Amino acid sequence: MTSVFLALLPVFIVILVGFGLRRLQVIRDEQWGALDQVCYFVLFPAIIFKEIAAADFSSVPVVSMALAMVMAVLAMFALLLIFHRPIMVTLKIDGPQFTSLLQGASRWHTFIAFAIIPLQFGPKALSIGAVSAAAMTPLLNILCVIVMSRFARETRLHPKQLALSIIRNPFVFSSLGGVAWQLLGLPVPAMGIQVLDMIGRGALGLALLTVGAGLRLGDAISGWPPVLAATVLKLLIMPVLMSSALLIMGVTGDAFAVALLCGAVPTGSGAYVLARQMGGDAPMVANILTLQVIAAAVTIPFVLWMAGATG
Repeated sequence: MTSVFLALLPVFIVILVGFGLRRLQVIRDEQWGALDQVCYFVLFPAIIFKEIAAADFSSVPVVSMALAMVMAVLAMFALLLIFHRPIMVTLKIDGPQFTSLLQGASRWHTFIAFAIIPLQFGPKALSIGAVSAAAMTPLLNILCVIVMSRFARETRLHPKQLALSIIRNPFVFSSLGGVAWQLLGLPVPAMGIQVLDMIGRGALGLALLTVGAGLRLGDAISGWPPVLAATVLKLLIMPVLMSSALLIMGVTGDAFAVALLCGAVPTGSGAYVLARQMGGDAPMVANILTLQVIAAAVTIPFVLWMAGATG
């Protein structure tokens, strides 16, 4: 486990550098927001599209892996929705706060996952991570928006609004675009790959810096019961659900480990945006993300160590 932790240490050091840069005001807050938007709307969609469109998936159990990840996500949503009343009573939270708990327990941080994958499994494994994006991102956005419209909004969301919110997600259209390109059997021009590589080359480090800049250590323990609950659910329970689904579907090797990693990373920063737009508790989401990033420095090496032992 120590070797896994040391291998991943650069990821968390870069996150700490981002935190330090924001605290020292080397880069102003509004500039961090702009950098995050560049990563979200340009750099990472370029990586996801290229990794799916240009990859050779002949040795990757794409269907089994995707189905397993869908099963794990649905299991987490089912668990929280079936028991939402006792959860809300026990944690003393309202509807908007419940949606933040649910987002914190189910979504995944693509930036962190994609930074760890090449370090732990090699650059070629990014294509497996892109499969995870194609499998989970559209589903998670659909489910989160539906739950938000039920628990966090006074009026129900119109189906057209739901469709637009999903289509506008850059991870959705880049992953589905890559899938379509792959299914059509279209070759990716060498120049196109070079352009996408250049666009995506700076994405991983820059994205980790923005993750660090978004940490709010002083607020992480504010309203701690639901924040802690979301952290336990995401970093410990979700990997159990993910590994169980992967084993049921017969997924092994790097595909198993990468999919498990994608289930074990902290919740995504998109959860904060969605909470703010649809009436959820956005500050609570920020607190959840902060605590999860800190705790993930321990839980992710443990999960990957267990994945190696299982494999």
